[in-house]
Amino acid sequence: MSPDDKNSRNMDDLDLDAALDVAEDLVGGADGLDLDQVLNADSADEDLLSGEQRRYDFHRPNSINRNFEQNLNAVGEAYAKTGTIDFTNLFRMTTTVDFQGLRQSTYLEYMEELPNPTCAALVTLAPLKGYVLVHIDLGLSFLFLKKLMGGMVDPEDNVREFTEIERGINAGLVGRFMDIFRKAAQKWVDVTPDFVNLENNPNYLSGLADGTALIILKFMVKLDTVEGIMEMGFPLSAFDPVRDIFDPQEAVEMRTPTEKKDDRRRILDMIQGTPTEVTVNLASKSCTLQDVMDMAVGDIIHLPQGMDAPLLVEIEGQPSWLAEAGRIGQNRAVKLIQQLDKE
Repeated sequence: MSPDDKNSRNMDDLDLDAALDVAEDLVGGADGLDLDQVLNADSADEDLLSGEQRRYDFHRPNSINRNFEQNLNAVGEAYAKTGTIDFTNLFRMTTTVDFQGLRQSTYLEYMEELPNPTCAALVTLAPLKGYVLVHIDLGLSFLFLKKLMGGMVDPEDNVREFTEIERGINAGLVGRFMDIFRKAAQKWVDVTPDFVNLENNPNYLSGLADGTALIILKFMVKLDTVEGIMEMGFPLSAFDPVRDIFDPQEAVEMRTPTEKKDDRRRILDMIQGTPTEVTVNLASKSCTLQDVMDMAVGDIIHLPQGMDAPLLVEIEGQPSWLAEAGRIGQNRAVKLIQQLDKE
């Protein structure tokens, strides 16, 4: 093999290693991604592969805590199981609801993805904060309508906007979807679904800002051989009131006992020159207000404390020592005999 061939081979190996490193970064440790998904990454990910630098968008959601993601996935799986049973009983035919995972997006980007017309609704799920977006494939919505009316389960090719009667029926179906979510989430939190609005044009919906970070749960609903998508978009901020339930944070002591002892010693070294007030209390006595008002020069106050009783020494107002009274030369003095509290 010639030197040129060796150099070419080495460069190919370096390029392959670099590509694999980037592929790992794209996967990010998330479950369910494989090499095919990385190779088929969209144009946004191709920027990373090409090494092109992109400005960071602070409004674009990036990642969520692993515990949070696992709990939301568990809710999605529970929703799929409950929905399969519920809709099978409702339509009296085999219906399956398959959870297809979660993803993150902004509200504006998600709105741009939705077809027009479609079936999009806003609901509330107290105690979750704000609005939750529900998207049901329009063909699936008409399929539900036909089945409820006793029709055949055939694909709906001619989709259109709802009539007022159809809109009311589909609002009820949205409520049914949300009641299934209530059952699925009750292991974690009790939610109260409330319908807000339904539109065929998703652009008519209001209540969420364009930059709102969404967590989107995706489901595939299948009646016999016909299937369609149902999605729920939760603002990331919606979980703030129940964050400790969906995203519990364990308190981790980051410092060892030796490190904490060293920290205390450093702090002590820093404050040793701080001025500190030391007070010696001879005794205390309770008096009435009248006794205090009658005090005059020359009065003798009888104290309840014996001559040999120890005196109380306070440091910055905190009782700290017991002491004996004495004198050094012409000055009064006390001798510390017992420590009360070590600070």
